Amino acid sequence: MKRLLVCLLVLTLAMPGFALAQGGTPVPEGVTGELLYIPFPVSITVDGDLSDWADVPHYTVDKGPNLSGDPAENGSFMVAVAASADTFYITMTMADRNIVSGQHGTNFWNEDSLEFYLNLTGDFYTPIYAEGMYQVNINAADIGNTDPGGLTLTGVRSDELPLSAYVFKTDDGWGFEAEVPLAGLFEIAHGAEIGFQAQANGATQMDRDVKLIWSNADTGDTSWQNPAVFGRAIFYELGQTGVPEPSGPPAEDESGGFDWAGVPWDEIVRATWEGYKANYIFCGEPCGDNMGLVFDPNMNYQAVSEGVGYGLLMAVMMDDQATFDTIYDAAHAIMLDPATGLFNWRVDNTGAVTGETSATDAEEDIAAALIFAQSRVDRGEWVQHAERPYGDRANALIDAIYLYEVADGRYLTPGDAWEGEGQEILNLSYFAPAWYRIFDDFQGTDRWQPVITYGYRSLFTTHGAPLGLAPDWSTSEGGPAYEYCDAHGRSRETCLYEMTFDAIRVPWRIGLDCLWFGDSRACQWSGRTAEFLKALPPDQFGRLYDMDGVPVVSYQNEMMDGMWLVASLASGDEELQQQLAQQLYTVTGNALTEGYWGGSAQYYFNQSLAWFGASLLSGDFQNLYYSAD
Repeated sequence: MKRLLVCLLVLTLAMPGFALAQGGTPVPEGVTGELLYIPFPVSITVDGDLSDWADVPHYTVDKGPNLSGDPAENGSFMVAVAASADTFYITMTMADRNIVSGQHGTNFWNEDSLEFYLNLTGDFYTPIYAEGMYQVNINAADIGNTDPGGLTLTGVRSDELPLSAYVFKTDDGWGFEAEVPLAGLFEIAHGAEIGFQAQANGATQMDRDVKLIWSNADTGDTSWQNPAVFGRAIFYELGQTGVPEPSGPPAEDESGGFDWAGVPWDEIVRATWEGYKANYIFCGEPCGDNMGLVFDPNMNYQAVSEGVGYGLLMAVMMDDQATFDTIYDAAHAIMLDPATGLFNWRVDNTGAVTGETSATDAEEDIAAALIFAQSRVDRGEWVQHAERPYGDRANALIDAIYLYEVADGRYLTPGDAWEGEGQEILNLSYFAPAWYRIFDDFQGTDRWQPVITYGYRSLFTTHGAPLGLAPDWSTSEGGPAYEYCDAHGRSRETCLYEMTFDAIRVPWRIGLDCLWFGDSRACQWSGRTAEFLKALPPDQFGRLYDMDGVPVVSYQNEMMDGMWLVASLASGDEELQQQLAQQLYTVTGNALTEGYWGGSAQYYFNQSLAWFGASLLSGDFQNLYYSAD
């Protein structure tokens, strides 16, 4: 490789506010993190040799939500852009002493990778990805690839761009040089404007721990979902004297803002259900040759009983009996523990059990789905299952849950093999009071009322209760369950007293009890959650939190949007409902066309929770049992 020449230009011209391009031609500097100018025509040959970039302005980025403490290890990146008459060029380089690549499958965002984003549509304020908007992730695993058209690109619509690039090592790290022919996509001209963003993902050892972002508007790493947080780039024809300015925002909407009720949520919910089936149930060989379970790509296509519950709930709400029976049959053939009547919590895509014993939340969701299915049979909408009538199996499963997963008639345990009698450790995201009311009515009992009472008691004694925040794991008295986890060899990372990927489901579990049954405790909790969210600044809104309300992640995604939305619906706060519905709408760019929420279908869990929130908005998620009356 030829010697790398990359120069960060300082202003040496007598003309203030300008840098130099090829031949010493002035180029406006723009505004850091907001606006840059793309000089053209510039002669660039994409070959991995950056000597022809020497006189093009380069921009150093060393800011973002997760910074490196070592300048030599993902401490900053440089980006430069240029164009010919019909081609966009970009190069990015990263200081990276220890390059981490090829460790996370196709999740290149979780290791050393560089990203750029283009919005060629002229609509710079939409929060929804549409045709003409692109995210391109170029990863370090492609270093040395000699086919510039054969890179392993990822990102929103990255496969639609006619991009070619070389990825290479540098003296202090790595980088890439790329070209994107724009003929038929965008016409390059003096003053022509596009949306632009550049980011770097850095992994010091294994997982990403550094995130650097050029655009000032993206404070929470949301560009992969929301093109409205890109900055701008304006094409500048060399030799011109006039400096084009960026366009302003569109005229203010006099209708009162985002009309969330006018969004076709029913179409989005239907499309993402079809995508869910295609990505996680009927995806061919990765899904065990369509054996019928709900498989998680992020777990090497293993299937968990939680996914069975989610899939059955979705299918029954979507009136999709064929898929319901496929999941139902597969779960009983592959995951059932005949000794208890419960389900082993995990299997691989060959059908081998990889996680024995049960998970209580899965059984509860399966039982509720079976009751809803029986209700469809009772109303003449479905045909009864020939081998295992839905209602009969629901009765048996509810009995098994109560026998093996409820302690002392009032404490909910995490599963049938957990010690502690539901007091030393509790997962509040498994607490599903709306289901328990349906169980009691369906069976003609009242035995679930103490479980409801003690579950709410535990919820309201947690440290985050005043804010409407629940921890992932706790004791029945509301404190951390560290003592149990320490004694049973569970790391504290899997025993968090924070509201993260387990407890984010609590707004849904509790919200349903308020929306469907009007329980005062549920409605009060949802109201507390709503007040907490409304008081947050934008860069902390709708995230995951510790029990004091401090964010523990710097990003939002569809999972969080969907769950917090349920709390807003239960609280009755219309302003918050509009805000969260709009936030959820921002991640629907791929929903109608690709069938998934956000920028990736990799995470079945995120897709599930987003769907549950949206299906309440669309009216598809209903209490089918009581609607029979």
